[in-house]
Amino acid sequence: MSVDVQEWPRSTRWIHMGFALAVTLLLFSELDMKAIWKKVGELPFRHLLFHVHMWIGMFATIILIAFWMQVFSNKNLRSHLFPYSGWYLDNICTDIKGLADRKLPSSGMRGGLPGMVHGLGLTAVTGMAFLGVIMFFLIPNYGVSAPVDFYQVPKKMHDFLSSFVWLYWWGHVSMATLHAIKSPSIMRIFRP
Repeated sequence: MSVDVQEWPRSTRWIHMGFALAVTLLLFSELDMKAIWKKVGELPFRHLLFHVHMWIGMFATIILIAFWMQVFSNKNLRSHLFPYSGWYLDNICTDIKGLADRKLPSSGMRGGLPGMVHGLGLTAVTGMAFLGVIMFFLIPNYGVSAPVDFYQVPKKMHDFLSSFVWLYWWGHVSMATLHAIKSPSIMRIFRP
């Protein structure tokens, strides 16, 4: 295993902060939102959450596109998120052995288990964003009218992926908190 751990590029840190905020708002807004066409007996706040969710989702998609552009242009970032070869892959096994010995992996772009989990989370969020954009354009008048029947196909897939994104969110926040307690240097990702 290589001990060479690279710092996160400044632009990646900015994107991470925006993306973390957007995904958090999206996850929590969807807990109690209702579309306007489902207005019978619903509170106006639930309809507001529906619109907030739609527009933050579109903003998050823009952030996601910027992030993927960075992934494709930065080989080290790409290797971190998808550590399926070389010493990045070796770090996964080392990290799993370390966790068994209660040793957390080091922070930074080094691949390994954290990188693989980041990549899986990014893939799940990308799927949700793609489906969300399709849904956005299938809803007439931005949520005022009921969508076409085909809307249910991407909606069901979007709902299915949301379970994985929730698991990822809770796991990511929990591990980041544990890491921050053990090694405060991990919080550098939030320092632009």
